[in-house]
Amino acid sequence: MKNLLTFGCSFTDIDDEHLLSQRGGIFKYREPPKSWPVELARLTNSNPVCRGKGGVGNFYITNRIYDTLDDSDNSVVIVMWSGIDRVDIAVSKKEFYYFDKQNIRDNWLHSGGKILFDNSKTKDRYWHNYYRTYHTEEDSYTQTLQHIIGAQEFLSNRKIPYLFLTYKDIFTGRKRIYKRAKNLENHINWDKFHFPNGKFGGEFEWVKDNNLTWAEDGVHPSSESHRKFAEYLYNLDEYRYLFK
Repeated sequence: MKNLLTFGCSFTDIDDEHLLSQRGGIFKYREPPKSWPVELARLTNSNPVCRGKGGVGNFYITNRIYDTLDDSDNSVVIVMWSGIDRVDIAVSKKEFYYFDKQNIRDNWLHSGGKILFDNSKTKDRYWHNYYRTYHTEEDSYTQTLQHIIGAQEFLSNRKIPYLFLTYKDIFTGRKRIYKRAKNLENHINWDKFHFPNGKFGGEFEWVKDNNLTWAEDGVHPSSESHRKFAEYLYNLDEYRYLFK
């Protein structure tokens, strides 16, 4: 039995308590919805090993791939890339001044997305100041491309079968826009990506285009939508090829 290793953000692994909205509230599901990797593993009679984590960005996802896989792994890998603006910082209590003032998980600090509040309503000064002072879309995009290339080369060099997805469209309006990113784009094996809508869409667009349902937060796919997305992936030639 092969391992089906999946990496991503909350679209890959949704549990019963997450930071979901940009208003910063914690939303509790009535029951933890199953994400698509669970159903997809069942359909292919493989062992699900989900390394997704809510609110993480692509730096964390790439590091998670490096930490999880070795040359002897009997695994098939699917990576669902996260939002380009999500920032991940590896921290420790000894070195990070804000360690006790932040929501630290596994010695990682995650922004979870752009902070869009005004000064009077912002509770998280650290991220507010970061995005206001240092963040640029070009920087976020070029770093994401570098993370994708790193994962691509890591998996290819070890001959580990893989497929790349996105949780939602992260390329439209960015690809071929930034001069310094063009060479990075050329080094990505786009044949290893699958975009459900034929453009750059991810699971979010797929659920929306098929008029499927959402979880109670209105942001994440419902359990039923995850199940149907798994069935959709199962019938793809690109996915079946991973097991040959």
